[in-house]
Amino acid sequence: MNDQQLQPTLADAELTAEQDAESNTKTVKWFFIGFLGGILGILIAAVYEPNPPYSRLIGKPPEYIILYTDRYKAKSQRTQVLESAGGSVVSIILVLLLFFLLR
Repeated sequence: MNDQQLQPTLADAELTAEQDAESNTKTVKWFFIGFLGGILGILIAAVYEPNPPYSRLIGKPPEYIILYTDRYKAKSQRTQVLESAGGSVVSIILVLLLFFLLR
């Protein structure tokens, strides 16, 4: 095998970053942030940028690191926003149910 075959490809960077982001994002935490924080929780999820695990980037070429980091942050933020929005929707539904039941 030559050195070119051992180097990770940019497609590997995208796939690995998305898989790592899915497994590292604490979905339950973001659900409850949205549940308790409502719109503010969603805004926090949209603004907060998680950092990728740097151990995955050791020895990788600069292009790989840039692509991995960008894809990781994008996937993590997307997941955070979706989970916090889901928590917010659930809290709104529960409040409406309580309102109509206690009426």
